[in-house]
Amino acid sequence: MRLFHGVNMGNCLLFIDTLPIAYSIDVKGFKQRSISTPNNEIIIQGPQEAFVENIRTNTSLLRRIVNNENLIIENIAVGNLSKTRCAVCYIQDIVNNDLVAEVKYRMSNLDIDSLLSSGELEQLIEEDHNYSIPQILLTERPDKATKYLYGGRVVVLIGGNPYCLVMPATFIDFIASPEDTNLRYQFSNFLKFLRLLAIFITLLLPALFVAITDFHQELLPTELLFSLLASRENVPFPVIFEILLMEISFELIREAGVRVPSPLGSTIGIVGGLVIGQAAVSAGIVSPILVIVVAITAISSFAIPDFSFGFHLRLMRFIFILLGYVAGFFGIGVGLFVYLCILISMTSFGVPFMAPYAPATNINQSGFFLEPVWKREKRADYLNTKKEQSQSHISMKWKYK
Repeated sequence: MRLFHGVNMGNCLLFIDTLPIAYSIDVKGFKQRSISTPNNEIIIQGPQEAFVENIRTNTSLLRRIVNNENLIIENIAVGNLSKTRCAVCYIQDIVNNDLVAEVKYRMSNLDIDSLLSSGELEQLIEEDHNYSIPQILLTERPDKATKYLYGGRVVVLIGGNPYCLVMPATFIDFIASPEDTNLRYQFSNFLKFLRLLAIFITLLLPALFVAITDFHQELLPTELLFSLLASRENVPFPVIFEILLMEISFELIREAGVRVPSPLGSTIGIVGGLVIGQAAVSAGIVSPILVIVVAITAISSFAIPDFSFGFHLRLMRFIFILLGYVAGFFGIGVGLFVYLCILISMTSFGVPFMAPYAPATNINQSGFFLEPVWKREKRADYLNTKKEQSQSHISMKWKYK
């Protein structure tokens, strides 16, 4: 069976007289894409290399950065027909053995014909499929994957895909940028605060606008309330129709900008947004203030680093809009309570999704906001790594003796 598999993969079989075995020699040479800069995880400071479709090139990128004999790469074939090559990567003297065993167990017990993408494998091995919340982190950056390897995570590379899977993943991993570790901690924390604000705006701003307009007008200053009423005087539709129309229109513009050729994508996004917004206001279909709300919400959604988590927030935004339309602040409050309960109850390979905040653990060492580099002494305790310390208590020995 191994001989057939080797021939199908393009290997050469060497038979030697008098020997009862054959040698499978890797002599194949396929055309492949050269290593280039990342397309979706762009940073200003830091490495500018990205994974490619060739799994051996990707493993070599990891080995070159890690440069340690404890880096273990185990190959697992997934798919009864495709025999897709997957590489489970971890640092042996750091990672929790139970985590490695769980990852290999799930991947080895997939009865499927073919595996074509990292997105398919993500859906096949994640724990909870009832919600759109991503539970496994995808990245195209070798430096980011290496950082998680040193932190005690498991990285899975998939043949034919330029993205790797990082597991387990928590909430703070989806709103962290690869550039955070390259900037001064003051700059990184400021950007992290902006991302938290972007999450709040993306998720709740349109819903709050609907709730205030329909139920809680007394919260607005008198001048702003008069301005809002004047802008809506010639609009014949209810606010829920306006905001759903504009939100769906913007999602269509976003999708069209992705599907058309690259030189035209930015043009469609800018011109389409301006033309549709101005035309809708001039025609009296929507109010100018609502256009501002939708525009701020759209800009905030682009500030979320992870595409999957940003997509999840875009879907949840419509649910909160409906809750705000039905019951105002009460509906939004109930929705937030249920949403937080779901986040707290979720796990990723046995790790609570909201760690280290729920349950509360060593937040100072693994929390959302970063400490100075010389104070990052411990790995995340919720991973139960073999080595708790990541650096000495006094790392700058040239300064403190």
